[in-house]
Amino acid sequence: MSLARTVAWNSGVQVGGRLVGLLASLFFNALLIRHLGIATFGQFTAASVYVGLFMILGESGLYLVSVRRAMQEPELRGRILGTALGLRLLWTCIPLGLAFAIAQCIPVQRFPTYQPVVKLVIGIVALNEYIRLLSQFLTAVFRMHLRMDLAVIGEVGSRLVALAGILLVVHAGGGLVSVALAFLAANAVNLAYAWVMAQRLEGLRPQLHRPVVGGLLRESVVVAGVLVLSLLRLQVGTFLLSLLRPAEDVGVYGVAIKVHEVLVTFPGLFIALLYPVLSRLASEDAAKLRHTFQRTFDVMVLAGVAVGLEIVVLAPHITAVLGETRATLPLRILALSLPSVFVGMSFSHLLLAEGRQAIILRLYSCLALASLAANALLIPHYSYVAVATTSAVMETLVLLSLCTYWWRRGMQVQLRVLWAVPLAAAIGSGLLLLERSVLPSEALTLPARVAVLLVAGTLAFALFLGAAWRCGLVQTALWRSLLPGSARGAAVR
Repeated sequence: MSLARTVAWNSGVQVGGRLVGLLASLFFNALLIRHLGIATFGQFTAASVYVGLFMILGESGLYLVSVRRAMQEPELRGRILGTALGLRLLWTCIPLGLAFAIAQCIPVQRFPTYQPVVKLVIGIVALNEYIRLLSQFLTAVFRMHLRMDLAVIGEVGSRLVALAGILLVVHAGGGLVSVALAFLAANAVNLAYAWVMAQRLEGLRPQLHRPVVGGLLRESVVVAGVLVLSLLRLQVGTFLLSLLRPAEDVGVYGVAIKVHEVLVTFPGLFIALLYPVLSRLASEDAAKLRHTFQRTFDVMVLAGVAVGLEIVVLAPHITAVLGETRATLPLRILALSLPSVFVGMSFSHLLLAEGRQAIILRLYSCLALASLAANALLIPHYSYVAVATTSAVMETLVLLSLCTYWWRRGMQVQLRVLWAVPLAAAIGSGLLLLERSVLPSEALTLPARVAVLLVAGTLAFALFLGAAWRCGLVQTALWRSLLPGSARGAAVR
């Protein structure tokens, strides 16, 4: 099977699994918001974001560095992956344990969101993140072998376990702690499954091979800096919101950010699958690297614009189904940043594949400070709208900066696909006007909202895809190369 068809198959499997996960997430988040109330849901969001600030330190860049080295040094793959697994088992305990310890010192009188029950939930969420990080590392094995169908089975299974747990919590009238334990059980199931499947492909065993340890740690320090600053840029606003505004505001923004976080995993799945390929081409074939990246760029632009269009049009119905219509505005603002997120992820992973982490480190340092200052200044006055706006602006600045760098490097990318942006804007404007003139939004029942989501979502996607195809933005040759048995597939091997 050609590289294009293999990547397409694995991407399609991941997207299918993620769509199932998205539907499950929407369902159990809607249950949680209605069961816990928006203020208590805000406390759960605050606990998750707080642990997230430490979680990236636990990741420490080992995943990206070990995957790149394993692909570029296949004769040492077993030692590299085994040592990276050993390091993760040991190192990840430190920042997540630190997260729990520091949380106990947060004064409740000064920051009322962090009640004692929230501090307990932080401990459960920290353990949950430890398990999730181990599962994420094992997923690297599936990606290197292009067997993401195995990973999807585990992810979908864990979602179903989480959904069953949430239903049980709602039925029993459980609170925050019960909710956190339900997610913990789901991730534990996924870890057990991933470990069994990964052993069949790679035969992993934790080890600490000294020469490999030194090399991984030296490279991981810079990557860890990139990831920490990226996290600060993306999540510091939500954390400041939990400190400076009531838990109810955190809950409102939590509804928007939960949807947004699920959506940005789609480009993450695609680029993570291509990352080992980019890493290999970066050291072997510069011409083929450019060719592969051009197709990646085209796909990411079209996907980012399409998903952004869908959310802008459907945001009122999504938030109504979830149970908090005040989240519509921040969700739409975040949706405007989706094209930048999709494309920026491609450019940044290309830099990581070349081992140029220091460039991203400098860029993210500047933007993390800017995000921190903007949020601290604006949150007291504009609450969650300030967080969403700052996030969207920062994502746009990241993309512009990375594009400027690659333009100076001589990476000539064809930009015809950017016509998708005004095309989507025109389609979105027309659909919004049609909706306002036809649908009495306030009077819609919950089943009607779900029906509108299905019909309007399908219509928006069909209109955009058809118009993009008609305008020549979707390359027929590319899609033909993805079909099994296509003679053109060999061209992209």
